[in-house]
Amino acid sequence: MQGLSEFINKTIQEWKVPGLAIAIIKDSQIIFCEGFGLRDVENNLKVTQKTLFAVASCTKAFTTMAMGILADRGKLDWDKPVRNYLPTFKLYDSYATEHMTPRDLVTHRSGLPRHDFAWYGSVFTRQEIFERLQYLQPTQELRTTFQYQNLMYMTAGYLVGEIAQSSWEDFVQQEIFNPLGIKNSHFAVFKSQKSDDFAFPYKQKDEEVNKIPFRNMDTIGPAGSMNSNITDMAQWLLLHPKILYFPE
Repeated sequence: MQGLSEFINKTIQEWKVPGLAIAIIKDSQIIFCEGFGLRDVENNLKVTQKTLFAVASCTKAFTTMAMGILADRGKLDWDKPVRNYLPTFKLYDSYATEHMTPRDLVTHRSGLPRHDFAWYGSVFTRQEIFERLQYLQPTQELRTTFQYQNLMYMTAGYLVGEIAQSSWEDFVQQEIFNPLGIKNSHFAVFKSQKSDDFAFPYKQKDEEVNKIPFRNMDTIGPAGSMNSNITDMAQWLLLHPKILYFPE
């Protein structure tokens, strides 16, 4: 650990990263948890252990855990058709419509390419996009090719909410965040901006790093809308001891 902080500070300067936070866990204990750099460059505000960042597609792991909880309770079968739970589920391809399973939704093998412009910047609700999946053409057959797919993760989250008779957000909050003591994480960037400790988004272009607008991800929430800090994410890591075990 000696010299680690100095190395991190040097590296973020070389890579032109405004700010970040790092936690290290050893033997199921948090042995390092610090912020580095700036969360707000213009106002010279530092990153702390509590600084909220958009965690983007790290959200997907919470969605699959929510599905796993429902599966453990006998309310979801990973390998039964999605239509067993969502009768109105419909894709462009009739075979995929009838045979798509919850497992298929979260393993990027639906046959659909990204189709991100169906949701990116859209005014549609999650349910409205779900109802429009039937118009999105696939480029591969079901279960033949890996193609990263946010809309299927959105559908997985919608499925969680329907089975739980609540919403994906409420289920994750009650069944994952609360038991783990995850206290500051949430599901919308507008909530981050109401906090007194959040990181602005930045982008490098032509050697310059500039602030960029926040992007609302609520509609596609289960695929990438979460915001969290390093303290909360460390609690999430502590839930996964097998992932953290590296045999010599």
